Amino acid sequence: MKIYFAPMEGITLYPLRNIHKEMFGECVDKYYTPFVSTARTYKFKKREQRDILPEFAISFDDYKSEVVPQIMGNKAEQIAWAAKKMYELGYREANLNMGCPVATVVNRHKGSGLLEDTDKLDAMLYEIFDSLEKENLGIEFSLKTRLGMHDESETAGIMEILAKYPASEITIHSRVRDDYYKGAIRLDAFCDAVKVYRENGGKAPIAYNGDITSVESFNIVKSRISDIDRVMIGRGLISNPALAREISGGEALKPEELRTYLDKLYDAYEEYIPEDRNVIFKMLEHWAFLHVHFKDCDKQLKVIRKSRSKGEYRAAVANMFSNCEFIVEQTQA
Repeated sequence: MKIYFAPMEGITLYPLRNIHKEMFGECVDKYYTPFVSTARTYKFKKREQRDILPEFAISFDDYKSEVVPQIMGNKAEQIAWAAKKMYELGYREANLNMGCPVATVVNRHKGSGLLEDTDKLDAMLYEIFDSLEKENLGIEFSLKTRLGMHDESETAGIMEILAKYPASEITIHSRVRDDYYKGAIRLDAFCDAVKVYRENGGKAPIAYNGDITSVESFNIVKSRISDIDRVMIGRGLISNPALAREISGGEALKPEELRTYLDKLYDAYEEYIPEDRNVIFKMLEHWAFLHVHFKDCDKQLKVIRKSRSKGEYRAAVANMFSNCEFIVEQTQA
């Protein structure tokens, strides 16, 4: 089973990718970057460009195949231009975001907003793949999508369109846009989507995405999609950085590992944004997921959230590890 680390805006930046790769990356096949946006100026924002520069992929032996930049856009010529820029940086794959459900993205007809008008989607994909073919760059171009905008009745039409084009891989989040990240995953609809895609001649490998947060939830999904050999995990790997290892049959996350991981992550963010308050805000994004490993930790978590200096933060984290029972949950994969 191939396991991919999903992009999460503002979180899966290169400091996290490097530290996670160093400590837990032996079972992760690819790391996707938060999206870089295309623009009429044909320039990336400085912070986006910085995140994809190869010199910052310090923990990767082969960043070209292990790190995948994700592109956000709605104009074929701009998306094709961005893919070519990724090729110039040495990347072997670029990924188009067709799944982000955030309103500010969707309202600009980007992310999952691309799914609303399938005629425009079809025309856009034709231009992108035609442009890349003419350039003959050799970069793989993959797609990440949802089952639709509003309901499952849209899924078949979307899959019929995707089946026309030579995507290197397609990742399907098993929800529609209106679900956002809430509610039950739509496993039946996911399986139907794969069936329609294959029946219409689609040949790309399919990756599953959606609510894999534990070995147990992975087993449930795997039992329903036995013919799928790759999964993309986002929040599950943020809340449990050892989840890919556990899914692969390895040891459960240990408290001393998590403590070291958090220390290294703080140091990496400190170089990325050298101001205590901003680094702590970045770490709090992780604690929103990580606190599930500690029993009855509300009081200690509150102290972490109130930290305003590096010293206060470190002391609050030490208090969490010293005074709260560490919860280890693992079901055999």
